[in-house]
Amino acid sequence: MTFEENICKLLNINFLQNCCNPSIKQYQLKPQTGKGTCKIIQLGCHAAIILFDCSFLRNYTYFVQDKDLLHISYYIDVHNAQSCFHTNQQLLPNTFYAHLGCSKKSRTTYENHTPVKSIHIFLTPKYYDTYLSKTVPDCSTHLKEAISLLNEMECFPELSFVLHQLYSYQGSDLSSLLFYKSKLTEILALILHKSLDSACSLTRHVKQSDIETVQQIAEYISSHVTQEVSLDSLAHMAYMSPAKLKYVFKSVYHCSIRDYRLQKRMHVAKEFLYHTDLPVSDIAAHLGYHNSGNFSAIFKKHTGFSPKDFRLFSRTSSLYKFSSQ
Repeated sequence: MTFEENICKLLNINFLQNCCNPSIKQYQLKPQTGKGTCKIIQLGCHAAIILFDCSFLRNYTYFVQDKDLLHISYYIDVHNAQSCFHTNQQLLPNTFYAHLGCSKKSRTTYENHTPVKSIHIFLTPKYYDTYLSKTVPDCSTHLKEAISLLNEMECFPELSFVLHQLYSYQGSDLSSLLFYKSKLTEILALILHKSLDSACSLTRHVKQSDIETVQQIAEYISSHVTQEVSLDSLAHMAYMSPAKLKYVFKSVYHCSIRDYRLQKRMHVAKEFLYHTDLPVSDIAAHLGYHNSGNFSAIFKKHTGFSPKDFRLFSRTSSLYKFSSQ
């Protein structure tokens, strides 16, 4: 049984259609399971990308046992779902999950009427141990180490942007395989860069008291996301120098203060676009952007949608449900 056939059996899906490229196939869930589609992109025999856009009509659980697969997941939208690759995890939107194999079955459960928009990347040992090692020496070792850093990470805007590009791509002709291969390479490069960068920044020990302080600073940023609070002001609140605050914050959250604030602002922007009819210019002004065009460009870079397209999509898609997370 091929990898593709295993996925179909596991998730209880029917074949819907072939794309122009034989390596890209689209499936639909059986009516008794739910509605929506699953696209499987096979990049050779040792790598695959799976894109879900579906909703389950009843509580649905599936099990996977893979001792060697490297698995990276990103949920654009998910509610009332749990996974237990290592421990029970409540799956959250805009969060990364990753693991390298497991000796016993892992379980993922979606509750009834749960919308799922997600991206899953699977790599076999022949890909990350053989192909990558030949291409970039020691890459495999660093990639395995990077997985533990990526798991449950929320603030990684560069990777979020690439994954949204991948998810939104509609091409299906022969050239589309080049697009997916290039995006996989870009994704792995970003993960490796983040891991190596974090390893350098963690050469000094971070005290528990400093960690607790920056957690309070992060809470303050989240509750004052519409205000442009200066680094000096935050440092004064933390009783730290600006340089120390930046270092400790990045050590704890694996992103800069600027990127963290941006992520929170974009979430507030999505709330306004989904729940209100305020003009984009008013939302931009509320979030501290003096130029609505600049705000729109930043929003699209962060989410893959323009504000106008996001509002239309989030309100008209039968499978979309905004998360307050």
